[in-house]
Amino acid sequence: MRNCGVSTAPFRIFRKYDKALDYIHKHGAPIVIKASGLALGKGAYPCKTLAEAEKALAEIMLEHVHKKAGNEVLVEEFINGVEISIHALCDGKTSIVLPASQDHKSIFAGGKGRNTGGMGTIVPVPGVTAETLKEVSEQIVRKILQALAERGGPFTGCLYPGLMMTAAGFKVLEFNARFGDPETQSYMRLLKTDLLDILDACVEGKLSELAIEWHPGFAVCVALASKGYPGECKKEIPIFGISEAERVPGVIIFHAGTIFSDILRTSGGRVLNVTAVGETLQEAINRVYEAIRYIKFKGMQYRKDIGVKAIKP
Repeated sequence: MRNCGVSTAPFRIFRKYDKALDYIHKHGAPIVIKASGLALGKGAYPCKTLAEAEKALAEIMLEHVHKKAGNEVLVEEFINGVEISIHALCDGKTSIVLPASQDHKSIFAGGKGRNTGGMGTIVPVPGVTAETLKEVSEQIVRKILQALAERGGPFTGCLYPGLMMTAAGFKVLEFNARFGDPETQSYMRLLKTDLLDILDACVEGKLSELAIEWHPGFAVCVALASKGYPGECKKEIPIFGISEAERVPGVIIFHAGTIFSDILRTSGGRVLNVTAVGETLQEAINRVYEAIRYIKFKGMQYRKDIGVKAIKP
């Protein structure tokens, strides 16, 4: 990103705990600490106080809660703004940016608590216009794709930059080379074109020949998680009410951490993704939470404010 002129937060890289701790004390809070490796979406720690930063650094580098991902950390400047997820489908030459989505990372409502792999999403994001997406495509996606091609590694697949929309413009928080979870669940509810046709076009270098179509309206996804998530969770807890929930108009449920062992049971942290579509964002929100009322499993937790901030008063 530095070499390509793609805007991101100022950052430092550390491999020694003591040096990272010294830098945090000198910089002060708020500050963001990231495990430099695969951490199931839980490796970023936005810290509002020095005490939070010290605890996060110890978890990553001393306690190794993310295993080898904690051998190196990135310490970044805290950025204020509106976070959105961008997904660009690429065939090595051409890219198509999908409608913006918005994840809700924190475990508790109002953005409180630890970061998770994602507790819910909305698609599209009100206020993110076609002009905004064009700017993202030109200033971020194309620059990165061009840089990768120049380095002998043209990218084919789904490029997913997480962005913060700030008063000073876009700042890239992260890049992924995959579809987002739970963003994809919302996308699948609105995508009209067959996904396989799109992926084939990416593989065959024919994306420019394909027009991707979408159903009108909005989609909302709410993750139902086990007690203890994003930490350790009990498994094999019986789940009830799926059939009743899916009778609510516009609702489909995606299974994430479930098993069938005589009856449906939990098998992970994020258990179910309840999705709903509606002509308006409010209608989709109302439907998804109506469906959730029917679903029961011991210790079930979920956010009750998915999409609420995006609705203009």
